[in-house]
Amino acid sequence: MKKTEYGRMAEHEKTYWWHIGRLAIIQSYLEKGTKNKKDNSLLNIGCGTGGTISVLERFGTVDNADISDEAIKYMKEHGYKRLTKVAGIELPFKNKSYDIVGAFDVLEHIDDHVGALKEWRRVLKDDGAIVLTVPAYQWLWSDHDVSLHHKRRYTIKRLNEAARQAGLKIDRKSYAIVFSLPLVVTFRFLNKMSGRKTNTETSYVAVPASVNSLFAKFLGVEAAMHKFMSFPAGTSIVAILRKADV
Repeated sequence: MKKTEYGRMAEHEKTYWWHIGRLAIIQSYLEKGTKNKKDNSLLNIGCGTGGTISVLERFGTVDNADISDEAIKYMKEHGYKRLTKVAGIELPFKNKSYDIVGAFDVLEHIDDHVGALKEWRRVLKDDGAIVLTVPAYQWLWSDHDVSLHHKRRYTIKRLNEAARQAGLKIDRKSYAIVFSLPLVVTFRFLNKMSGRKTNTETSYVAVPASVNSLFAKFLGVEAAMHKFMSFPAGTSIVAILRKADV
């Protein structure tokens, strides 16, 4: 992400329906991944502006890592602790250090996504879990993905294959942000047909406060449903990965 986006992203993480709803879905998967244990050691990969930290901290002590100097600087300026600047996919942490590795919309930014998963596996305890989200469906690729420096989008099959190559297995998975799929498809189709370009890097679509609140409530309901079911389609994927050979 370009440095001009960090302040804007932080603001939207607090108020925009997509972030609010995704956070609720992430919490439901963290509950599964941790089995509701509260004294975990957690590693937050790609911490960005810290939007997921408040939820992660409900499950234990959180170390935050990011490749971006700007992200680390932003986090320090806003009072966050336990920050580590990393270079590439290599992590400066010992083997089997963490109960939970969280990577929320991170894997799609990495050229060597199998190598990254192997490194996340290395720092994971044998009974630990990687909880992650990624954007769904390569056919949804748009200027939004280009501006965010995405390398790819995923299907569950594609994510499963990357996990397998890294010595991991999918313990639980689902498509997510379900209700928005037809809206996103329609919006991107109209943009493509009109030749219109998004004029902001992360292409947030401004909606009235009442609609923003309604959409967040839809995702709150979805988050509750994720506790006992999976969805066959959506604009994102959420998953729990575990070591395959333990």
